Amino acid sequence: MRNGAGTLGLAAVLATLVGAGGVGKTAAKDRAKRGSESFTITLRVYDYVRMNRPALLAAEGEAAAILAQAGLEARWVDCPTSEAEVDNHPDCQSVWKANEFVLRLLPKAMMEPRAKWQEALGFTPECDAVGTCTTSIFHDRVISMAEGANATLAVLLGRAMAHEIGHLLLGANSHSRTGIMRASWSGRDLSLDGRPYLLFTPEQSRQMKTRLAERAHAWQAKAEEVGR
Repeated sequence: MRNGAGTLGLAAVLATLVGAGGVGKTAAKDRAKRGSESFTITLRVYDYVRMNRPALLAAEGEAAAILAQAGLEARWVDCPTSEAEVDNHPDCQSVWKANEFVLRLLPKAMMEPRAKWQEALGFTPECDAVGTCTTSIFHDRVISMAEGANATLAVLLGRAMAHEIGHLLLGANSHSRTGIMRASWSGRDLSLDGRPYLLFTPEQSRQMKTRLAERAHAWQAKAEEVGR
């Protein structure tokens, strides 16, 4: 009987290991699939700086190109910065979705108090899974950086946008040694041809997509709870 029990126990262990291997392979496949998928994010843009339209579009294009390299498609929606402008921005009045975020372009007078002592080009608080998440870009600091740079203000602004959007999706403390999420940029990064050095890493791409998927799940769960 002991031998039989031992054989059964061994069989059970082997079955568990095989099952675990299957689960592991499935998880790996899910990660690989997510890594190859393209996710769409919407940025509701509040331009308190009142940038000229071509420059703003160029900045959004630079940010979109960097995000696209990570498998994220950016959609930009102009939003009102005063009550008088609300009717002029109907697209900004739609119901919020899980993949939507706020991006504010701020003049010096509106700079976040918590960031005034820093040299950061923007400020992004930790993003709650089911809340409205906001990132702010400090336009005056980008102007100062652009003064000695080879790239245009619009290009550098777009790179700053991509960096702060990265914080929205990776977390507030997500600086890295390489790529767009470095805490400080070199002269090479400030050149027109600096984009190849300012991209998200493959791991950061996977993390952002995972966080977007988790956020979508959390929003769905909240909606179902409210509907009960």
